[in-house]
Amino acid sequence: MLKLFTSGHSAMRSVAVFGMLALLAVCSSALASGTTSAELAELVKRQSEMLERQAQQLEDLQARLAQLETRAGVDSNALAQHHSAVPVMTDAELTSMPVTTQASTTAEKDRTDIEELQGQVALLEAAQADQSYIDWSDGGPEFISADGNRRLKIGGRLQFDASTTNGSRFDDSSDERNISGTEARRLRLDISGQLSERIGYKIGYDLAGNDASVRDAYISSLFNWGDEDVVLYVGNKYDDRSLDGATSSNNTWFMERNFVSSAITPDRGAYGLGVKGKIYGDSRDWHASFAVTNGRLGADTDHSDTTTYMTRAHWNPWHDGTDMIHLGGWGFYEDFDPSDDSVFKNVDAADHFNENVTIRSRKLSDPDSSRAYGLELATSLGSFAAAAEYGQRTVDQRDSAGGESMSYDAWSVQTSYFLTGESHGYSRKSGVWRLPEVNDPVSAGGLGAFQVAARYQELDFYDAPDYPGGDGSSTTLGLNWYPNDWSRVMLDYTLWDTHNRSGDFKGPDDGNTLSARLQVVF
Repeated sequence: MLKLFTSGHSAMRSVAVFGMLALLAVCSSALASGTTSAELAELVKRQSEMLERQAQQLEDLQARLAQLETRAGVDSNALAQHHSAVPVMTDAELTSMPVTTQASTTAEKDRTDIEELQGQVALLEAAQADQSYIDWSDGGPEFISADGNRRLKIGGRLQFDASTTNGSRFDDSSDERNISGTEARRLRLDISGQLSERIGYKIGYDLAGNDASVRDAYISSLFNWGDEDVVLYVGNKYDDRSLDGATSSNNTWFMERNFVSSAITPDRGAYGLGVKGKIYGDSRDWHASFAVTNGRLGADTDHSDTTTYMTRAHWNPWHDGTDMIHLGGWGFYEDFDPSDDSVFKNVDAADHFNENVTIRSRKLSDPDSSRAYGLELATSLGSFAAAAEYGQRTVDQRDSAGGESMSYDAWSVQTSYFLTGESHGYSRKSGVWRLPEVNDPVSAGGLGAFQVAARYQELDFYDAPDYPGGDGSSTTLGLNWYPNDWSRVMLDYTLWDTHNRSGDFKGPDDGNTLSARLQVVF
């Protein structure tokens, strides 16, 4: 019986070694020939299965070795010292020996088997460590090198909106306010990653409106300043300005950002081409950003650009798990080039689709500079959260044009509650809202997450009785359903009122707008 056991073991070992060598040969050939990602993934799977089988074989051999050593009364330390002196015996010689001698000799052969098998496993692990892999945990694919320093991620968002407006008194003109329709609000494709541990990049395209436009397009670099991390961005990047404005459209509680974010903006818009940087506290409960930009992508190149200086900071004076208090502030200064002939704002009061329901500023010609600031206050307590923001901007005219100034402000308060018990997603590192983690996703048989939200906001361009600036307000009730962590269905009902003193819709007006959105993030 012992002969059969050792013979069976020898055969099993030979098969395992042969299979291991064959698989390693296939791996080497695949790597050399540039195999596809799917083939490489299947190869890695087969390697993992082989590792599991070899590990089980090691465990069985070691258990049998301990049993044989006990039966033979063999001292394992002495056996290891005389390992090289034991001759290799045939199966016939082995079976003719006394039982105790057979056990000792078999134990020695098992030690040799284990050493050989351990060497083969180490070789296979080394080959597997040289493989790059794909991570799908965030929805979109991220290609990661074996050392983890080189990455390429493909991501994006799809947002499809529907809207209908009623109640406006402007219902008989050819350019009426009571309109309905649908639009692809955002069709975003992002490619981002890192070339090394400290050098990153990103480029983003928006395909909405059948016209590809570049959004983020920058190179980033990570530095250390004492215990703090500093990231420097060179290129075109979205502004870090206001709580609602700095939060991604994927994560805002309502379909459209508040008046503070949409009205208190630099004249170039929310993207600036230049140098931006962020410093993060080592405790990850504060950050500060700075930016110096000169124009934007796609701007005319037959004159100088406007230079903008911007900063924002936030601090969490208290936090406990997902609960927190948020304090923040921001500001910017613009130095207009003489080629900028005027400053004018026209802000949506209902939703993005209905561009007739707006609040209009007056037009200030020959601007010289502008300055603005904003304040932020927010809290999150369990399933409840609330936020308030205020912002003001002043635009100064050149003395040669009259030296007037235009000043306007906006404010907003909003609150939210998760009916299904989730906590609000929030980044203490950057001071922005994130998506929640859904407790019971639909894919696991649950109902998903349900969020109710309410917001009131005002915008006032009416800076003097003889100036044709408008003012208005809106109240929005929102219901959001998250089937899982990467999709959302939004429903917003907005009661709005406007009083414009210029444009096609002069005088007071009010109405209501019902909007819906289907969103997928990957």
